[in-house]
Amino acid sequence: MSRSSTMLARGAVFATAVAATAVTSIARAQAPTSARDQREGYAPLVLKLPATARVLALGGARVALRDVDAVFGNPALVGTGTGLAFGAERYESGATAGQFASSSTIGPLGIGVGAQMLDAGPRYGAFPAKSEVLTREGAVGTTSLAASVAASLTWKQIRWGVAATYVEERVADDRAGGVGFDIGASKSLSLLNSTVGVAVQHLGPRLEVAGRREALPTQLALGIATAPKGLGKWVDVGGTAELDVRRDGEVFPRGGVELSYSPIEGVTFTGRAGARRPQLREERPVTAGGGFTVDRFTLDYGWETLREGAGHRLTIRLR
Repeated sequence: MSRSSTMLARGAVFATAVAATAVTSIARAQAPTSARDQREGYAPLVLKLPATARVLALGGARVALRDVDAVFGNPALVGTGTGLAFGAERYESGATAGQFASSSTIGPLGIGVGAQMLDAGPRYGAFPAKSEVLTREGAVGTTSLAASVAASLTWKQIRWGVAATYVEERVADDRAGGVGFDIGASKSLSLLNSTVGVAVQHLGPRLEVAGRREALPTQLALGIATAPKGLGKWVDVGGTAELDVRRDGEVFPRGGVELSYSPIEGVTFTGRAGARRPQLREERPVTAGGGFTVDRFTLDYGWETLREGAGHRLTIRLR
């Protein structure tokens, strides 16, 4: 095994501990002092929300997932799953988040594009937006956008990727915009037929509205995801675990498991459960969801608990 592979293998062993850490973090995240200590002084808000139903159901872990929407998690995995995905989430306050992603290959290159948008009106609001816009109907509003393009390439048996993202947050008639970058790497391992991913996410300048400047939610993400493993003739199990280290030093473990049942070829039912240490005050630790696949069509559902009510996200994937 090469030196780089050995380093990534060690990272995989380390990342597997995240699942256990996430369970411990549930109790910590529920403590009122923890909720008060979590800062929300980063913008735009849409970058801190799970992009798809599958990611949401798995606790927000995404940096090692091989999927169409890798453009939102780790650009190194763009092109490993081809097709397109689109969906939306509805929050307790009436706020709505939408998402679109497409991934393909051109020769040795993986190419991906994607966009996320959050509409949490009314027109008046504050910068940076707080997560209460997801749960309180009368909360001050915001609209935020993130549009990305990513490319990946395999070199020295490691897959590398980079993404550029135009980000924007609007408050009343003011808006802040800029360009951020993600840099990622991934490696397939024989251990549990898994994928290890690492990415530095949301690098870029501060956004400014009416003289108020706020940083992007820059973080280092390290994770591992296992391919589905058969528990029997029709049942497979897989999972993912991730550790996010935010620019202020706060650490956020997250992860989840998914159980799939395939009664006939081309038809699959999937159930998912996840846990996380929330980055936002209005989020809660538990997530869940499921999916239904027929041939190349997949409908995924994700559910998350919030301080008030819940969020419900649907994503359609076409391969």
